[in-house]
Amino acid sequence: MRFRPILMLSSIFLAKLAVATPCETSSIHTVPLNQTSSVAEDLEAAEIESRATPPNLDYRCGVKYGKCPSGTCCSSSGFCGTSKAHCRSPDCKIDYGHCDAHKSPKGPPTKDVGRPHMGQVPYGPQEVRSCAVPGTVALTFDDGPTRYTGDLLDLLDRYDAKATFFITGINNGKGQIDDFDLPWASLIERMQLSGHQIASHTWSHEDLSKVTPLQRQDQIEKNEAALRNILGSFPTYMRPPYSSCTRDSACGTDLGRLGYHIILYDIDTDDYKNDDPNLIQRSKDIFDQSLSTGSPTSRSWLVIAHDAHEQTVHNLTEHMLKTMKRTGYRPVTVGECLRDPRDLWSRPDDRMPSRKKKGPKSSGDPKLVSIDGTCGKHYTCLGSRFGLCCGSVNLCGNTTQHCGVGCQSDAGYCSVEVPPNGDAWDPKIQSKGHKSDADSILYTVGTAAVTSLFLALIVAMWM
Repeated sequence: MRFRPILMLSSIFLAKLAVATPCETSSIHTVPLNQTSSVAEDLEAAEIESRATPPNLDYRCGVKYGKCPSGTCCSSSGFCGTSKAHCRSPDCKIDYGHCDAHKSPKGPPTKDVGRPHMGQVPYGPQEVRSCAVPGTVALTFDDGPTRYTGDLLDLLDRYDAKATFFITGINNGKGQIDDFDLPWASLIERMQLSGHQIASHTWSHEDLSKVTPLQRQDQIEKNEAALRNILGSFPTYMRPPYSSCTRDSACGTDLGRLGYHIILYDIDTDDYKNDDPNLIQRSKDIFDQSLSTGSPTSRSWLVIAHDAHEQTVHNLTEHMLKTMKRTGYRPVTVGECLRDPRDLWSRPDDRMPSRKKKGPKSSGDPKLVSIDGTCGKHYTCLGSRFGLCCGSVNLCGNTTQHCGVGCQSDAGYCSVEVPPNGDAWDPKIQSKGHKSDADSILYTVGTAAVTSLFLALIVAMWM
């Protein structure tokens, strides 16, 4: 009988733990020994809380466990939490918690905009896998904009080359593209002004074959609204994430109803698998071997790559441009290689909300844009020609050394950790030996449970 108070108090602490948020589980509040409330009152309160919220001690989520507590995200590993590792899309499980994907652009929705099928390029469910103009190569870049996109635009300018960007709205923890305190909107405007084609790659890079029809429409219309907020129009061209749009899911039919050309490719550079100086030659070889199989007098090519990867921007793309020039091909947009008039590449929507910046994140004098590549206390890299990120040695740039560990967030953009495969995720490839930040929740909750039990034993012995 002596152990009954101990068990009762253990139940109290564990019940309270079960209804705590993930952030609360890391700090346990002890009860002063002279507290006047009775054990019976505490037990009654704990039982009420326990009935209101079913216990979920390890904060797991997913098919076997259900949804996360309100306001928390379900990570790719199946743990609830609120960090970027938990909430960034497309890894975050949209059916089991709050994710970046659930955020919405400002302004009115685009669902009421007319979507007539115009021109000769087929709309969904038919897919376009090749170009129609001999001697052209349509370079396409998915998943951006990213910290490398500015460098890519500089490179394309040097070669007087045009390309197509399949834009994703909020993938990989980068924030919303229509947040004008971030660098993405200005990069998208620059694409437009430079004559590149802007197309959609959905809002948060979800697999359109695996989501519901309503979620599919949400993915399309949110990205439309974000691009409308930047450009005053949204695209008629799109590429499904992972190039996945199966007949059984009715994905192609839905995209056709929404007025989209579904663009795939006939050269896959596999650049997301080769984002390493020692591996990128494989992607170069894929491109070169493809072009060697035909002549520019009769062949054309539609190429997929990703500006989310450093080696693609700083290595592969220039190689492709040099190879095209040497072999007689011309770099063009997808619309141009399909003989589609430029005014059919997008749909106008002038309901753009006013652009109001949030202002500086820190107090003090506003920073000047860097004019010599240095940054820090008085100068920011945002808006400079040297790169978006201010590294630990006070120099602007776009490399991992600038944008990763040591990056100064008050003097430029700092990126989140990019998964090994980037946003061009291949479901057959799983990262090995990497412990996600989301996995730490189990350790935190387990430690809190042991601490609660220990405190319960102390109180019981005192009584």
